[in-house]
Amino acid sequence: MKPAFVLALHRRLALVFAPLLLLQALTGMALAFHAPLARLADPAAMVCRTPATAPAVPVSALRHAAERAFPGYRLSRLFFADVPQAAAFAQLSDPAGRVRYVTLDPGDGRVLAAGTVWRFPFELALQLHYRLLAGSAGLVIVTLNGVALALIAGTGLWQWWPGRGRVLAALKIRKGLPARLRLRQQHRSYGAMAEMVVLFSAMTGLALAIPDLAWPGAAPGAAPSPTPVVLADPRIDAAIALAARQFPDAPLRDVRFGADGVLAVNLFAASQAPRAFDMVRVDARSGVVLAGVPAAENPALWTTALPLHTGETFGMAGRLVILLEAAVLVFLSLSGPLLWWRARATRRARTPNQGASR
Repeated sequence: MKPAFVLALHRRLALVFAPLLLLQALTGMALAFHAPLARLADPAAMVCRTPATAPAVPVSALRHAAERAFPGYRLSRLFFADVPQAAAFAQLSDPAGRVRYVTLDPGDGRVLAAGTVWRFPFELALQLHYRLLAGSAGLVIVTLNGVALALIAGTGLWQWWPGRGRVLAALKIRKGLPARLRLRQQHRSYGAMAEMVVLFSAMTGLALAIPDLAWPGAAPGAAPSPTPVVLADPRIDAAIALAARQFPDAPLRDVRFGADGVLAVNLFAASQAPRAFDMVRVDARSGVVLAGVPAAENPALWTTALPLHTGETFGMAGRLVILLEAAVLVFLSLSGPLLWWRARATRRARTPNQGASR
């Protein structure tokens, strides 16, 4: 006899977190093939017009183009794709902390699309999935959701487990059952089949979120933001060239523009792992390389956890498994509350009206 509190915990957690689990599953489905889906859904914004063989314009030219789209905003990060003819993606911010996005053709520097995060649905899905568009508070909620998902998966598997030798029989969905009972069996069987993948996703998701939480006492009080250093074009392009020389033949992945004039230049190192990158920090004012870290020595946990979370580590098969898992989570997030509601309504119907009996 299994303890009753295990099932009670499973149900209560699932009911409380069902809306968020549904959102995470839907955004996770969108992110399983994030970049190719974005290009397919919005080619005008995400696909370049210039030939793939055209030489790229300097990074400084892309900066100017992005900042002209939003006067008063400053380019903070510029992302490059790892496939031909995919647009570059720029993130800009203003002194008030507002953020805007621009896609650019690296071949001629032309702006393809510009707007808030709502203009770019797959960027919106990414930010909803990770922070709920709510900054640190959103990250805390997503972390709690990951803990809840791990507990839901663990308690669900514990409650369902029929014992060795009876697994296949317990997974079968009997024909001819009434719709309510058939839905209950589907909920249990589909959940049981997906439990281990769901638990894996929850744990890798927590590995991504927890390091980014702002732990009390982890950092000193926020200092006033320095006045951003304005870099001349030649200094920016010279800094990019210096970084590229540290890792020859590695294409640009992204550039972070520090307010102090330091550029963090990351270069693709996909031969190491799907999300691996070489990292170079260059002081663009002095033209000095401050650090160069090859992908094999990069300490960032997310470079390992993220491709596990998305299934990229295991190739196309891994991504398809994650996509299927997300679809099952959508079903479970909807069927669980529906089953609870039906059971509650049935109990109410069977309970005599005490007021009428007096």
